[in-house]
Amino acid sequence: MLILKPSDFRPFSIVSLFLLAFLGFPLAGYAQAQAPVAGAVSVKANFADWSLRCEAGAAGGKESCALVQTLVDEKRPDMILSVLVIRTSEVPKALLLRVITPLNVNLVGRLGLKIDALDVGRAAFSRCDRFGCLAEVPFDDVLYNQFKSGKTAVFSYFVAGKDGLPVKDGLGFPLSLAGFDEGMQALLQ
Repeated sequence: MLILKPSDFRPFSIVSLFLLAFLGFPLAGYAQAQAPVAGAVSVKANFADWSLRCEAGAAGGKESCALVQTLVDEKRPDMILSVLVIRTSEVPKALLLRVITPLNVNLVGRLGLKIDALDVGRAAFSRCDRFGCLAEVPFDDVLYNQFKSGKTAVFSYFVAGKDGLPVKDGLGFPLSLAGFDEGMQALLQ
């Protein structure tokens, strides 16, 4: 985990901030006992630091799949960040980037993203539930190519302080992009 200063954040300039509705895909990266009623989540394949996970559709419907990487802070195991690139059965060609942060996030501060030190920007949190807070953006070709050519992505956010205000420094989770392109090829098949 990295500690970031407020000057390390700026609004998304490339990625549209249009937030898509919660798709019902489970909070992959958390315990499989939390899988939805529709079907269990299974790991189809691993690609270096990424896993291709799929959920069986309800009543024999098509499965929904996601390329997933989950990060746990070694010093604070309650600090878990999951990153998912989701392809749903409803719109198989549309991709969604979903990041799930721990609770106690300052929602006003937004979720920041840097890829190999290039500031990609920030996205709004769409909601929080008992598992964490969600930020979602369409995973367009520009963002796909940045992930594909990068080595490390850092997702960052501010934690809410005891008084509800953000703490001075933000938290950053470095995410390996090793295996990402191979995983995306499998996701898109």
